[in-house]
Amino acid sequence: MLDRPEAGEPGEKQTRTTQIRHGEALAQLIERAAVTLGVDKSVFLRDAIAREARRVIEESSHHVLSAEDARLFAAALDTPPPPTPRALQAAETYRRRVTHAE
Repeated sequence: MLDRPEAGEPGEKQTRTTQIRHGEALAQLIERAAVTLGVDKSVFLRDAIAREARRVIEESSHHVLSAEDARLFAAALDTPPPPTPRALQAAETYRRRVTHAE
């Protein structure tokens, strides 16, 4: 049976509703899938929505680089840009202000 804990907390009372408008074709598809699995439409929909929501969140939580992107990224890390005049001035100011105990 579907309606696994992913669709909500175990034992959680199902009190929230979400309404959507859809056409006849989707209604028939949902009905057929629910019947195929032997569950109520609401059980099927809760499970399908929970799975898709988790998939979207997981997919967007990391970025996969192509081989070319990974090569360019590694090259950029290996060859940092030269310091800007502002960075050089900040380093000089730091050296003048900080006394090192040697």
